Amino acid sequence: MFNRIRALVGPAKKFVGVDHLGNKYYEIPERTTVLGTKRKGRRLAESPTETMDYQLGDIPLEWEAWIRGRRKDPPTDAEIRKNERMALLKQQRGQEVEQRDLERQQQEYDEGLVARPAPKVHTGHASSPSYEKPDTEQETSTGGTFQPSAWVPGKKS
Repeated sequence: MFNRIRALVGPAKKFVGVDHLGNKYYEIPERTTVLGTKRKGRRLAESPTETMDYQLGDIPLEWEAWIRGRRKDPPTDAEIRKNERMALLKQQRGQEVEQRDLERQQQEYDEGLVARPAPKVHTGHASSPSYEKPDTEQETSTGGTFQPSAWVPGKKS
């Protein structure tokens, strides 16, 4: 009797967990309605604030994967912390590699093994690079004086 009343009122959501940002996660299990039809289970998140438009990074990736059904079990706090440490370690290692590459590149420039890239000087239209030194100090542009040509397509013979 109680299940029939609950089916009429709506499904009961089961609290699954909370993340470090204060988001609460719930699961509504699969159920059968009074009419005998099966209702698919759902997973959802509730924000700690009244109104919140979720942006990228507002939900940890592990919880997002659980909500979208890409993983069966909800993540644990230890798993999230481990993944955050790994991401930070990867970021640090990437910065170290980039720094070593810049140092190696500078050494090759200093030893004359590699030529330095020529500086680009832009005059006129921004999308047309010029590699020559301009004769005047004044910038020139055709933007205000441009006139379309009087070209007319020829007739087919």
